[in-house]
Amino acid sequence: MLRASAIWAVIGGVLLATLEVRANWGDWQWWPWWLVDFVAAGFLLIGGIRTLRGDLDGRLWLVAAWAFAFGMGWMSLAGNIEIGPDPNRDARLGGGYIALVSFGVVSSLIALLLALFGRPKT
Repeated sequence: MLRASAIWAVIGGVLLATLEVRANWGDWQWWPWWLVDFVAAGFLLIGGIRTLRGDLDGRLWLVAAWAFAFGMGWMSLAGNIEIGPDPNRDARLGGGYIALVSFGVVSSLIALLLALFGRPKT
């Protein structure tokens, strides 16, 4: 299960960075709002790769990355539900921005639990 969380972190990090560029292309918001997504993507990539390589601190990086991604996603979801999604961003992502963020929050929580409690293969 730890390996599944690490693989999902690598995939999720690439997806997060790609979708962030896609969502903001041509209409970049205030820099802290998008920079934090790239920080999360970087953490996910570092945690996933270090865990897959078997580094001793890989699991710590992975747990921290998933916790950061979950917290960031949760705040984004809460804010977008409260005020509604940006219509321009939502249109660039096919009209499913809140559904996409919801998927990210749920999957990051599951991956966090797998990273915390999953047993590494020996």
